[in-house]
Amino acid sequence: MSIFAIVFAIFALLIALLYFLEQKNRRHFESKGIPYRGNGTYSFMFNFFTGIGFVDSFTLAYKQAKSLHPKVVGSTEFGITKLLVYDPEIIKSVLVKDFDHFVDRGIFYIPKNDYLFAKMLLTLRGDQWKLLRSKLSPTFTTGKIKRLFSLFDQSGKKLVKFVEDEMRTNNEMDLSSGYSKFAMDVIASAVCAMDSKAFEQREPSIFEKMGDKLRLNFGGKGMLNLLVIMLAPPLAEFLGLSVFNMEMQSFFSFAIKGSIHDRQKKNEKGNDFIQLMLEAREDKLKAEEGELSTFEKDAEIKSVGKASTGNMLDDTGIVANCVLFVLAGFDTTQSLMLYSAYALALNQDVQDKLRKEIETTLEDNGGEFSYESIHKMTYLDMVINETLRVYPPAGLLERTATQDYQVPGTDYLLKKGCAVQIPVAGLHQDAKYFPEPEKFDPERFSMENKAKINQYAYLPFGAGPRNCIGMRFALTEAKLAISHLVHNFRIEPSKKTLIPMKYTNENSLKPQGGMFLALNKIHH
Repeated sequence: MSIFAIVFAIFALLIALLYFLEQKNRRHFESKGIPYRGNGTYSFMFNFFTGIGFVDSFTLAYKQAKSLHPKVVGSTEFGITKLLVYDPEIIKSVLVKDFDHFVDRGIFYIPKNDYLFAKMLLTLRGDQWKLLRSKLSPTFTTGKIKRLFSLFDQSGKKLVKFVEDEMRTNNEMDLSSGYSKFAMDVIASAVCAMDSKAFEQREPSIFEKMGDKLRLNFGGKGMLNLLVIMLAPPLAEFLGLSVFNMEMQSFFSFAIKGSIHDRQKKNEKGNDFIQLMLEAREDKLKAEEGELSTFEKDAEIKSVGKASTGNMLDDTGIVANCVLFVLAGFDTTQSLMLYSAYALALNQDVQDKLRKEIETTLEDNGGEFSYESIHKMTYLDMVINETLRVYPPAGLLERTATQDYQVPGTDYLLKKGCAVQIPVAGLHQDAKYFPEPEKFDPERFSMENKAKINQYAYLPFGAGPRNCIGMRFALTEAKLAISHLVHNFRIEPSKKTLIPMKYTNENSLKPQGGMFLALNKIHH
């Protein structure tokens, strides 16, 4: 037998095996009255090779599944059974009412090299997550974020000067560069106790470069790397692969641990997220001396070995959660700011109305922004909410079943270890919940209209106990940046502005080739 014949036989056998597995999966779901949309692994690969963006693929899957008129649709992905949930009532059950069945996010295998990723609140599971969340939640209260507001405002003023300088030599700019510097400057000062030096040079600073290495890119080498980690963990360990760049992990570990040790040596306190976490760690040490709550005692007993809260908030744990802030703040918050500017450029009437509110607020506040004044602007809040609807930074939520779960309204029992996916991007574009979904209309979120919105069809920050812990931080940052920009510039489309918008294949919503806009200085 020739080599060609052997290869052909192996290939044919593989195809037959895959076909058999697909039919088995189809029968598994359809016997319970649930449509089967196929193996998500194939869709994932198809999108990669055809260049379909990550978030675009979620919306496409939503439309395809909705055409079947289901509440849920079955699929498999990388060997895991998954239910795509389209019904807001079931979504409410998963995220809130039956949260005890879905405490864990759908995080894939974490290689040993990703020592920071393993200690992030994002990836922790069960009691470890509950305990750390309870320790970190007080650091995200209104009072704590108000402590950091002056740092946000300083970065906002730097952003204005940067844009002014850029517009002196050109009538358009890629706003991605300005918002990248702003987001990193806020995170560096308010989170990591560092000077980003982002606005001291036109090119990206070292802090920006390291933050950029945090992005999960689903193209080329990044895709192949991720596939090996997801499909063959032992091989990934053997090859020394990691989800996140090792140089980036070393950079942040060295810089942040240095800051921690320096302030401890000098017995100084900072006004930043590191200080808030150090205070949370101090509270933990006091609790260990006899003040643990019943829940905390139980959680500590269940924790295995080094998995206690004390270890999760050791220096590496603090670094990990600072890096989580970089990951979320540099990527998703930047996305919100970019698309807010884009929407305002394409909707001048909205921009004019927002500018009027901002000017009135500044007049009433002595010409300066404050935490209170930023959050009192109702139209600004409406614009932000509509931006998050049309351009959700995260297009999909995923939760893993920690115990068998009878899916409400169906005969289907979701087994422990299987997952639920919630297609945020698709829900946000569904005319059933948002009439004329392609239209940018902040009035959807006016006081009288907001109550009509199904809150489980609008999920930019998730919902329930495992929603985004940094929501207040992100909204404050974004609102301030947009207010500074609209106060100082008229934002308009330029020759390079993407109309309609096209997205990259990154894990969050990013414009292809940058966000080019014309910003004309307003002289007050």
